[in-house]
Amino acid sequence: MEIFSTKEDCCGCTACASICAKNAIEMVKDEEGFLYPHIDTEKCVNCGLCAKVCPVKNNRVEKFTKQKAFIVRSHNEENVNASTSGGFFLPIAEWFIDQGGYVVGVCYDNKLNVIHKITNKKEELIDFRGSKYVQSNLADTFSKIRKLLNSNQKVLFSGTPCQVAGLKQYLRGNDQNLWCIDVVCHGVPSPKLWEKYISEMRTEYESNIKDIKFRSKVMGYHTGNMEIHFENGKHYYNTARTDMMLSCFFGEISSRPSCYHCRFKNIQHVSDFTIYDCWSYSKITGKKDDDKGWTHLIVQSEKGLETFEQLKECYEFVEADIRKGVNLDGSMIEKSAKPHPKRAEFYRDFDTETLSEHVKKYGLITKRDYAIDAIKKILFKLHILQFAKNLKG
Repeated sequence: MEIFSTKEDCCGCTACASICAKNAIEMVKDEEGFLYPHIDTEKCVNCGLCAKVCPVKNNRVEKFTKQKAFIVRSHNEENVNASTSGGFFLPIAEWFIDQGGYVVGVCYDNKLNVIHKITNKKEELIDFRGSKYVQSNLADTFSKIRKLLNSNQKVLFSGTPCQVAGLKQYLRGNDQNLWCIDVVCHGVPSPKLWEKYISEMRTEYESNIKDIKFRSKVMGYHTGNMEIHFENGKHYYNTARTDMMLSCFFGEISSRPSCYHCRFKNIQHVSDFTIYDCWSYSKITGKKDDDKGWTHLIVQSEKGLETFEQLKECYEFVEADIRKGVNLDGSMIEKSAKPHPKRAEFYRDFDTETLSEHVKKYGLITKRDYAIDAIKKILFKLHILQFAKNLKG
């Protein structure tokens, strides 16, 4: 049995491994650190279920004619400050738990691996906030969700569009009590890259990491920073220009092969809610942007509309035009990123040198980048950040 012919055809969603009744499929890391299904031919009975639940092979979306778009922000200021954009996720997640349901989101484990976790405890929801630009390990999450649904529990799942599509295919229609939020995805770098990054940061700062944010608002929403707090009290923050992890990510040199040929690039998704960054609040609303962050929200289902109606009091929001939002801020909804010309080479010799040497070798951070970031930090400390944000590079 063959599930995919090339790596561009596998998004690593785990649906195939989760559905196999014979446990013949195992998710195995390749040389780049991405997980792919490996079939044990001695256990496989060629039932074909793995191919039937593959979201890449079976990418069907039923058009929802009442699709609506909003720009939203949580009324909870602490939540907004700690979130990547407008803090949409936390209020709806808290509401689900208040209703007796379960929430499935992305967080770090105690070794800073990026994983999916299931909880019905409100105090654990803060771990799910914020972007994590790494492919999460789903492990047996899908099968656990199915057990909850079979016991008539309500579940809210958050993930990338391909993960949501994979979960929906795996459940094969048993999703009446499932709500899904998909986050518009730029691509997912390898966990191997992430492991190397945090290892070198620990070495450089001579300490374990206490807290980390991929998109901190330490310098405002429009100047997102990688921010790390270390146990020894040291503090690091750098923008995507000069941070090693972010420069690899936005340099399009580190994402999964399927991300550059994504099959899920469409305004219509199988989720109930689609969210992405709102950078153009002023252009869309005509109001001043306070640089705290807003979220574009597309409601994709009747169930989603009914839920949002019950949660409106949790948000500051304005209804928006879907196409205008996509045109201004959402190109990644419809278009795949174009890979760096040396993307394959980047991973091929990845183990031969440190990440800092590797980033320098592939020209991902230049002297000019360091200079611009240094100027921005100076202006930020002098409380004239707005000038820094107007710097072009």
